[in-house]
Amino acid sequence: MPLLDKEHNTCVSTAITTVEVELMHTTLKKNVNLFACTTFDMSGVSSNIMIDKLSLFKEACLVAQKKRNHGDEKSLAAKEETEKLLATDFIREA
Repeated sequence: MPLLDKEHNTCVSTAITTVEVELMHTTLKKNVNLFACTTFDMSGVSSNIMIDKLSLFKEACLVAQKKRNHGDEKSLAAKEETEKLLATDFIREA
């Protein structure tokens, strides 16, 4: 659902009603000045605060994380949630 233009969208769950969607959309539009979509929208905030740099230790060895065994119920729940995120394109396989 477009909020301001084609670049600013709102994704909502199919589990909520049309009335709730419209209420949320109206509230977001009314308060659009509270949201920053780009660093340009955050005037007065130092770029040192907004930009995070990942420092890498080049001599570090790769370490594999120990596989944790979960119960069947937790494994199934994690798989279902992952499938939902993949289906909505919120995450993707690397």
